[in-house]
Amino acid sequence: MGDILIQSKNLKKYFFDTGGWLSKQKNIVKAVDNVDLEIVQHETLALVGESGCGKSTLARLLINLLQPTDGEVLYKGENIFNLRAEAANQFKKQVQFIFQDPYACLNPRMKVIDIIGEPLTTHKLAVGKNKEIRVEQLMNLVGLRQEFMNRYPHQFSGGQRQRIGIARALALNPELLICDEPVSALDVSIQSQILNLLKDLQAQFGLTYFFISHNLSVVRYMADRVCVMFLGKVVELGNCEEIFEQPLHPYTSFLMNAAPVPNPKLRNRARLLLEGEVPSPMNPPPGCRFHTRCPYVQEICRVEEPKLADYGGRKCACHFSLT
Repeated sequence: MGDILIQSKNLKKYFFDTGGWLSKQKNIVKAVDNVDLEIVQHETLALVGESGCGKSTLARLLINLLQPTDGEVLYKGENIFNLRAEAANQFKKQVQFIFQDPYACLNPRMKVIDIIGEPLTTHKLAVGKNKEIRVEQLMNLVGLRQEFMNRYPHQFSGGQRQRIGIARALALNPELLICDEPVSALDVSIQSQILNLLKDLQAQFGLTYFFISHNLSVVRYMADRVCVMFLGKVVELGNCEEIFEQPLHPYTSFLMNAAPVPNPKLRNRARLLLEGEVPSPMNPPPGCRFHTRCPYVQEICRVEEPKLADYGGRKCACHFSLT
C-alpha cells in the first residue's frame, strides 16, 4: 500500500423525504451510512453494488459536490468540507469527474475547444493561443484529431464524446479521477478502447482512479482493489483478484456468481442466485441489512449489525464470513 490520497471517516449522507404534501410522515433515506474508505495514490479502487446502494452519492461526497450529514473526507490529511476558498479551489483542480452519459455531460451549444478549455478559462490558466495549444495537446492525448476542435458534440459518436469528457477532466492535471460508470453507455466494441485509454493515461500521468461500475468484467480488468456496497454500507473491501476468486461476504459471492462467464462450456452451470426484493433504504432491516436475502442467516444476523472486520488485509462485514 502506498500513501493515502483521500479517505472518508464515519461518512454519512441522509436524505429526508416528506412523502408528499398529503403525508405527515417524514422518511430518512440512508444513502451512505458510516462509510470508512481509503484510496491510495496511483491505484484504481473500484466500487460495485446494486443500483440505489449509494455508489454515486459516495462519489459526490468525496469531491464535495454534496455536503455530508456527518463524518469527514480527508484529502492529503485536510478535511475538504472545512477548506478555505484558496485551498478549496486548489482541491477542485486536483479532483475531477468523468460522467456516465457522454450525451448529457457536454453542452450542445459549445464547440469542443470551449468544452475542453472551459476549466482553463474558469481557473484563469490559459486564454487565446495558449488555450488553443493546450486543447490540442489534450485532444492528442485522448485520440482526437485537432481539426475536430471547432465541431459541436452532436457531430461525434458516443465514444468520441466520452474522449472529449476525459480530455476536459485532464485539463487541470488532476491527481484523482472519479469515474462514474464511464463506459456503461457505450457499445461493447468501444468500451475496450476507452478502458485501454484510461489505463494508458494512468500509467503516463500517475493518476488515481475511483471507478464505479456495474460491469464486473470491467472491474476485474481495471481495478487494483474492490469495494462492495449494499444499502449504503461497505460490506467487503480487498484486493481485486482475491475478491473475485474467493469472496468473503455472501452478497459479494452472489454478485460474482451472477456475472456472465465467456465460456460456452459453462453456460449451463448451476448457479445460486439471490431471491427476494432489496430492502427499502427508507426502512432498512435491523441487524445485518443483507439478512433478508441471505441463505446463511442466523439469529444474530437479525438483531446485531456486523462490523467491518479485518481478515488478513481484507475487510468484511459479516458474522459468518465465507472463509
